[in-house]
Amino acid sequence: MSDTSQASFYDVIVVGAGLAGLGCAKRLHQHGVDFAVISENIGGRVNTSPNARVNYGAYYLTEDCKNMFPFLSHRRLIRLSDFHYRRGSRHYHFGIKAIIVYIGALFRLWCDLREFRVHFVAMRNRAVGESRETLIESDPVLKKYYHQMAGDYINERGLGALVSEYLEAPLWASFFVDCRRVPTFVFLQCLFPMIIKTYAFVLDFSKVSAGFTNHILQDSIQKIERKQDGFVLYSRKGSQYECRRLVLATPMTITNTLITSQPIKKTIECSFMHIRGTIKKEFDDPAYTIFPAEEHTVISREEDGSYLYFYTGKNRVADYFVDWETITQHTWKPALILLGDEYINVHPEPGIFLANDHDVASTEDAFINGKYTAKLVLEDMGTEIKS
Repeated sequence: MSDTSQASFYDVIVVGAGLAGLGCAKRLHQHGVDFAVISENIGGRVNTSPNARVNYGAYYLTEDCKNMFPFLSHRRLIRLSDFHYRRGSRHYHFGIKAIIVYIGALFRLWCDLREFRVHFVAMRNRAVGESRETLIESDPVLKKYYHQMAGDYINERGLGALVSEYLEAPLWASFFVDCRRVPTFVFLQCLFPMIIKTYAFVLDFSKVSAGFTNHILQDSIQKIERKQDGFVLYSRKGSQYECRRLVLATPMTITNTLITSQPIKKTIECSFMHIRGTIKKEFDDPAYTIFPAEEHTVISREEDGSYLYFYTGKNRVADYFVDWETITQHTWKPALILLGDEYINVHPEPGIFLANDHDVASTEDAFINGKYTAKLVLEDMGTEIKS
């Protein structure tokens, strides 16, 4: 990364270097635009351990994530058999018993997942050129699930017992809240690992930013002012940046502090610890230890022998480990913005464009949304867009 201590002017400034910001920057770079990316770090909420071997943010990708796969430096297949359920004295797996006892519910869910995936992938394939709101609202299946609460869907499809026994705990590990509170759209999207291959991964951000690393300035924007022919940005370091067009590739909780705010979904917070230590014998599972959702805990054993402990509320690491050494500890505020069905206006003001994963949340979709925002910027500049 480079730094600046004096005012600099660009045709386009992208604030934020998460995957949405990088996706936007990559497309702008391909079209020869004069731009800069301003961010405190590369990766945003998708960050890794100091040795770059353990993902802290987005943890898994499905095989449908074609945009992200070229940038992976490592991936490991995740199987349903990797999940070890702990409920009091019970220790069980998603296996034969589930198939036999819940065969009807599993079949209904499988059919719904297959149908939803067809519509979801079709939407994703078109999302570089069209807004998520347009694509979702024009598809009856996606529209229904986007606006329906998962709790209502679970009751409608008779999935209550299956969810309580096998699904609510791993789903809590996906979005850190009761799965009945999220839209059905999110509920089903997070169950794709039941029907398609899924991988834990490490993202190589040098591959993502290849060709435009020197466009990335390490700084943090604190204030934005509009002037007659563009914008002035004031940074934490005391620098000023100017541009004609501005892309805010930041979570909407931050975006709403920089420009006129708009309604957004409710946020979810989560904390984690990356540790080395000795786990208690009763929790010594080979991969993922899944606790009841009301325990607000999930533990992952990583390939290097370290552990990720995710939790909300009180830190109870001593309940699970005999001893431990903290590698990294952090609280995301927010971790996710999922609760509700609001859309954002990605072009809310002249010259201002938004790129993030608010409307459809995932690593892949954040990157695609960044590329879509770049399309809007290029159109606003009158640039002929390459495929």
